[in-house]
Amino acid sequence: MQAQYVGEAVGRLLEDEEISGVQLAWDLNISEQLVSHYKNNRRKMQPDIAEHSIRKLDNPFYIMEILHKFSDHCSPPVFRGKSVEEHRLAFEEVTITEAYEAIKTLEEVSLVKSPTLVTPEERQRIKDTIGELLDVEAWAKNLAAILCAEYQISWKEAYKSRIPTWKAKGWME
Repeated sequence: MQAQYVGEAVGRLLEDEEISGVQLAWDLNISEQLVSHYKNNRRKMQPDIAEHSIRKLDNPFYIMEILHKFSDHCSPPVFRGKSVEEHRLAFEEVTITEAYEAIKTLEEVSLVKSPTLVTPEERQRIKDTIGELLDVEAWAKNLAAILCAEYQISWKEAYKSRIPTWKAKGWME
């Protein structure tokens, strides 16, 4: 895992949590100067500090941004693009729309055939299905983050509280 620039994530964290660089430095056991360097993209955050920050902090947007960067973009980003209306109702609507699109795509694709026997066209449909599923994951995770932030519900506790249910259903060990 390589060090990453995290200026936007740190800047938004300081703003969202209404804390100073001094407080963040204290929380992460790093220098105030290093926090400033991170915030202004003058230094890359090392993976060990990123991991420590995820363990220490409970801001869903910060955690999502750090996971996105440090997972080589294999975790959903925070959606803040120019075509994104940053309101829980807008996120709810898009999440529902994306879920319906994924369901429709799943209904139209056949996964019965062995992966070694699919045609190039079938393989493309499966790639499209994966894309739809990833869209749902990303929008749902963004919606959950917004709800946690706005209703002051711990992101970490929300996840941790689901583990007994997931285990009871046999979805994880």
